[in-house]
Amino acid sequence: MVDFGAVNEGRRYVYDLLSRLYEREVDEELLGELTSAAEGGELARRFEALAELDERVGRGLDLMLGYLRSAAGRARKDVVLELAAEYASLFLGVKGTPPHPSESAYMSAGHLMYQEQRDEVVELYRDMGVDKVREFTEPEDHVAVELSFMSYLIGRTLEEWGKGNLGEARRLLEIQRRFLREHLLKWVHRFAEDVESNAEVDFYRGLGYLTDGFLELDESSMDDLVSMLAPSGATQI
Repeated sequence: MVDFGAVNEGRRYVYDLLSRLYEREVDEELLGELTSAAEGGELARRFEALAELDERVGRGLDLMLGYLRSAAGRARKDVVLELAAEYASLFLGVKGTPPHPSESAYMSAGHLMYQEQRDEVVELYRDMGVDKVREFTEPEDHVAVELSFMSYLIGRTLEEWGKGNLGEARRLLEIQRRFLREHLLKWVHRFAEDVESNAEVDFYRGLGYLTDGFLELDESSMDDLVSMLAPSGATQI
């Protein structure tokens, strides 16, 4: 028997973490949380089962945890500066590669931003009653925003499931499945490969592997999650 609530809470945790790591640099507060989680085993526990299912998740987890454990013996300010420089190099165009971390940049000729892919996700966000926060000045098809949207959908799914509204929860799961297939999975594999090949710090190299592997695994689980809320059957909890 699968605990529907626990599975989706776990999914939301991963999407939240990935979104935050791509949204902006690791600050001292987040570094402290991640280092404590690495030392206490929380990160390993969260990803242990996934790592057994996908080699990329396992490799990414090993690289990230290895970096965090080694960072625990260094001055936190130095680690933050190192990660900030790497973030700028990978995601802010300091070196000119890889391309901008947005769907349009990866799906359009010439790596152009603000193309039809951005318009498509904006329309979907609005259909679901949400929008990108103004403080985040990157486009709506930025990887952090698309990952955050998945987290939002999972949160709403859990709310409806908790209320017993299984039909609405199923509809939200189907939206997640479609968003993964029609957006994230069309470009994030190439993006993750660029992160892996361009990163000079194991933390971000690991993040590339982890992102790639997790999204593939999550998509492969969607059919089972949807079927758990099938009208003809009881929810398995």
